Amino acid sequence: MVDLCDNEDVQRLLSLRSSTHGDANKTFRLAGELVMDFIAHKTTQGVIEPHEFAAINILHKIARIACGDYTDDHWDDICGYAQLGKELHKQLTHPCQEG
Repeated sequence: MVDLCDNEDVQRLLSLRSSTHGDANKTFRLAGELVMDFIAHKTTQGVIEPHEFAAINILHKIARIACGDYTDDHWDDICGYAQLGKELHKQLTHPCQEG
């Protein structure tokens, strides 16, 4: 069986991302801790709403910022997730209003 993830392109990408995303172990550990804390403080039982998942994606970007080097991408992604989360949360709480 061929391991599609074990090729030069993937290794080159991982090498590039190691500076902007930080050490994978540290970044994933921090992101996991942030997500666990977020979930532990949720009021909705047993369900992660779409706007809450947007917040979780923001937490992952925060972990990359904390563990990696500067890149516009993380900050731009946070803006995008925040806007989507805002719109989704508003739709959930005010279903008759658009946007």
